[in-house]
Amino acid sequence: MNWSPGRSVRIARMEYRRSVRAIGKKPIQMLAFGLFALIFIGVPTVAGSYLAYKFGGELATTDLPLLEGARGGIAVWWLMVTVMIASRVIGKTGRIDQEAGMLTTVPARDVVGGLLGAELARVVSIAAIPLLSITAALSLSLGTPLPFVTIVLALLGLVTTALLAGHILGLLIKLALERSELLAQYKSVLAVLAFGIYMAAVMSNALGTVMASLAEVLQNAPTAWLGDVLVLGIPGTSPSLARLGGAVALVVVGLPVLFALDVRLATRLWYGDRVQPENKQYDSSESNADFLAAIASKPTRSVVANVWRRTKRSPIRLLYVVYPVFLVSGPIQEAVQAGHVTESLPVVVSLYGAWAMGGATLNPLGDEGSMLPVTLISSIRGREFIKGHVLAVTVVGLPIVVLATAITGFLSPLELTRWLSLTGLSALLGLAGAVVAIGIGTMFPRFGEVNVTKSRTAVVPSKTAFATYSLVVLLGYGGAVTAITPGTAAGVSSMFEFITGFLGYAVAISPPTVRLIGGLIAVLLGVVAPPAAYRYSVRRFESYALDADDSGFAVFESVGELF
Repeated sequence: MNWSPGRSVRIARMEYRRSVRAIGKKPIQMLAFGLFALIFIGVPTVAGSYLAYKFGGELATTDLPLLEGARGGIAVWWLMVTVMIASRVIGKTGRIDQEAGMLTTVPARDVVGGLLGAELARVVSIAAIPLLSITAALSLSLGTPLPFVTIVLALLGLVTTALLAGHILGLLIKLALERSELLAQYKSVLAVLAFGIYMAAVMSNALGTVMASLAEVLQNAPTAWLGDVLVLGIPGTSPSLARLGGAVALVVVGLPVLFALDVRLATRLWYGDRVQPENKQYDSSESNADFLAAIASKPTRSVVANVWRRTKRSPIRLLYVVYPVFLVSGPIQEAVQAGHVTESLPVVVSLYGAWAMGGATLNPLGDEGSMLPVTLISSIRGREFIKGHVLAVTVVGLPIVVLATAITGFLSPLELTRWLSLTGLSALLGLAGAVVAIGIGTMFPRFGEVNVTKSRTAVVPSKTAFATYSLVVLLGYGGAVTAITPGTAAGVSSMFEFITGFLGYAVAISPPTVRLIGGLIAVLLGVVAPPAAYRYSVRRFESYALDADDSGFAVFESVGELF
């Protein structure tokens, strides 16, 4: 059946609208997208447009190798866009919603065209404003509209060809994952491994080094021909006529060929049968906690074993624990670039490690899933349920956090007493944080699954629990560090006076008072809060009752039972 562009446009419009509506339905995600747009779109647009207008006229007389830079740069960007699109195909956009209904009423090539159109619309929505603004400013500075035309055409060719190539690459990987029983069984492990390699490359600055090397290597690649189109309108450059013709052929000939290959792969993926890997049988000895017999009762050990077994079967449910790594990647990258452990790295390691321990058990009730009714009517009591979750994370996480903090502290320029205190603080905060996290998680549980990827769902903690627990850990950790280090107290005192002075009501607090306040906060959140959270969690578990309606579960005790 022939391709119907009109039908593909309607599908693309529908898919794009769903993407926009999905963001609009989630206020937190909408706020995050707004901040992303402000920082990574708004600021570069304004700054780039100003620089292009102010210094663009000098390009005609500059000695910079514009042509070579454009060739290598556009080839590297083509590769980056391809990989980005492929990753999205694997995780989200490789299949269409309501697939059975769509594929029985609409030809596969129309669906492929719709998915590609929707993805193109998403890319254009993010990149169009900054690119058009900067390009227009450059054309005004050079006094000719030709750069605007050639740059837009080159970037449009880059995006369209990379979009198709990335879609094909993603479908190939997705097809392999769904046809190979071995890959299907271990795809979660492969995803974690790929993410770990990516983070290691970013933090070690290896990614930047590789991109710089590729810019030189790929100057003669076919995708680099678009670089000649990019600089065609800039006075003083001499692009190759042969490369210009090759760029036109790359787009004119490449797009229909890539689209035909894309349709063929999508048809094999959508209409073929997925492999059904055999469910692995877990015997009673696997993930057992019998070695804890000296410190834990049998019901408590069974809870520990269940938590470990559940995590082993579905590690993707703990993906949210990795999110803060992006926020602390700066000190890690700084240490890697410096070639030695900096003073800030042990602090980051201890803080993130302590947070991650509690974060891993932030939804104890929701993690039970459909087994929660069985757990509630079993012989397991509240204290055994809570102790089991605390032991499950501390037995595994506490030695790692303490050892990592101690090693980085020993290798850092920190004084002996400082890094030893930091190590002890990480142990205390990790243990206390796990108990407090369970209290917060039982107060704000989540039972419904959310989409981790388009094809994978998992029960993760609620946003309220996540934010509350993170705030508690930051306050407790910050209070402890402020109380331990006089320099931090002096800095906090000066910052507080500056902020209040900026608001018109300058308030000065002496460093000793700041240390006292920090110590009180640390004691409150690290010593007083854990026992209270433990008692609350026990009572909440034991007073839980199943509701008859579809909403799930109901709790009949009040927050006042905390004490």
